[in-house]
Amino acid sequence: MPGIQQSQIDYTKGYDYETGLKAVLRHDPDIILVGETRSQETAEISVNAALTGHLVLTTLHTNNAIASISRLLSMDVRSYLLAPALKMVIGQRLVRKVCPECSAKRQATYVEIAEIEKTLENLKNLGISKLPEYDGTIVQTNGCEQCNHTGYLGRIAILELLEITEEIRNLIIDEASEYEIYAKARENGFITMAEDGVMKILQGETTLEEIHRVI
Repeated sequence: MPGIQQSQIDYTKGYDYETGLKAVLRHDPDIILVGETRSQETAEISVNAALTGHLVLTTLHTNNAIASISRLLSMDVRSYLLAPALKMVIGQRLVRKVCPECSAKRQATYVEIAEIEKTLENLKNLGISKLPEYDGTIVQTNGCEQCNHTGYLGRIAILELLEITEEIRNLIIDEASEYEIYAKARENGFITMAEDGVMKILQGETTLEEIHRVI
């Protein structure tokens, strides 16, 4: 791809993430993509690169977006450095999409209706007005030759986006708990992966069973 330079890590030759990042920073690139932040030194170098004006993209293994903050702090990244360096955290899981050839609508059970309506109520309380219409039915899978009789064809991401506002930045500096950060994020309209999954169910893209399986 034009304009992109990639470097492959080779531990057998002593070329790890830390060595590669230090070499990359000497070239003063605009954007840096670190495949995975897996150690204290990698995290510190990435944070320092972000603080010097570079856009740094990386991945972490955590249960959700908010847990990424405590994960980085547990790597001994100083909170007063992490707060100004962090701009946004995106959590994602991949769920299977229903097959367009054999999927059909069915009446939701009482328990399913209660779960969906509770989620919609929570989203309305966040001030979200554009929500999918809910008529008491949900999509179900059947299976056909097109989807190899699985009922699913392809995958789609369910997402949650945590924007690091000034209020959340202050909470990070104070090393607040995940619950405190979550509460503040909800005030700013933060939508969880589970809630995004329910919206995709109502749009007919996946099933409630698939959301339960993945989350």
